[in-house]
Amino acid sequence: MAFHFAWRVEHTTSESVDAQEDISELNSLLGIQLSYERRILEEERIWLPTSKRREHSKVMMKILGPICVLIVLGLLTAGLWPFNMFPKNEVSWLTDQNGLQFGGKATIFSSILAFYTPDNPLQLRLKQYRDGLFVRRDYRDRQNRLRTAQIEIEHAFRQDERVLFTITVGANSASAYLNGVWVKGFPHFGLSCNSFSGQLIVGNSPITDNPWQGKVFGVAIYNQGLTSEEVSRHYATWTHNQVPEGIAKDSVRALYSFGERSGGIIHNSMGPGPDLYIPETFGILHKRILAPPWEEFSPQLSYVWDILINMAGFIPFGFFFYAYLTCNRQWNRAAVVTIVSGGIISVSIEVLQGFIPSRMSGVTDVITNTLGTSLGVILWRWQPVQAVVAKLSGRSYFRD
Repeated sequence: MAFHFAWRVEHTTSESVDAQEDISELNSLLGIQLSYERRILEEERIWLPTSKRREHSKVMMKILGPICVLIVLGLLTAGLWPFNMFPKNEVSWLTDQNGLQFGGKATIFSSILAFYTPDNPLQLRLKQYRDGLFVRRDYRDRQNRLRTAQIEIEHAFRQDERVLFTITVGANSASAYLNGVWVKGFPHFGLSCNSFSGQLIVGNSPITDNPWQGKVFGVAIYNQGLTSEEVSRHYATWTHNQVPEGIAKDSVRALYSFGERSGGIIHNSMGPGPDLYIPETFGILHKRILAPPWEEFSPQLSYVWDILINMAGFIPFGFFFYAYLTCNRQWNRAAVVTIVSGGIISVSIEVLQGFIPSRMSGVTDVITNTLGTSLGVILWRWQPVQAVVAKLSGRSYFRD
């Protein structure tokens, strides 16, 4: 058409000018028509699915929909197991001697005495790590920075062997005894009266599920220091399952010999201290809901392992839920919807975990779960994965 048009321009008179204008107008109309048809074809190819594409989308949505539901149910099951907000307290009396047996979910507490306050729940605590005993207290230094002082007795616990720990503490120092024998002094570990205000918690942590399993045969708290001779004499009487002798009643704050052997109350047999109570159900007194990441951080390898598990657990959700949404091209922000959905599921699980004593609730899990969902989206968009999908379906009809 262009060549014919040029030839006519060279060989026509003014009479052919009108024809030239007609041809130009026709050419313009054809150009518009071609451009319009090309755009229609491109839009049909990109946005309007063919019958085959619609069929593929329906099939994929029928497959991916149940998979997404199963993944969500699996996440809820893993996050909320064992679904028990009021587990039984696993504390039992010893039948052949005075004492208590503590199981995996066990705790006893006092009404007003010692060790625990909501403002400073870890002000003073005793903890076993492997075969060692630790006595720790938190305090503020002159710059108002939180510090932790510690007493450590290495190789303190022995399998199936009764041991007696005695800790004598002054204003600026402490001494540790094991089975009536002096072990070590701690010159920078001191206590004040404020350290013994609140509640006495035995068997678990007041803020998280950190159980201690074993047998307790007696607890005594004094309001004055003990000499080495007194500690040795007390060990001899405790060994024979007897109440320590030779101590004035005014020096004893509380003495629990666990001689009741039944019931839900452990009586204080000497001193002004309160009785201890065995609740029917196990619970954490001061459990945090959505604890901040800096409180959950731990330099131990188990902390890193938990992060990796939480991320890996939500990768399938991000992968399949994003694939499900991209089957329908009306979703313009499928990636954002998928990631936000993963975050909402994670927050819901963590909030509910705050009411399950055996589970921990923290923001760290929300962050790692959301990152895992994002990795699932990225994995679906990965070129090798898309190539496999295209090969299986005959063409790539999922939106980038």
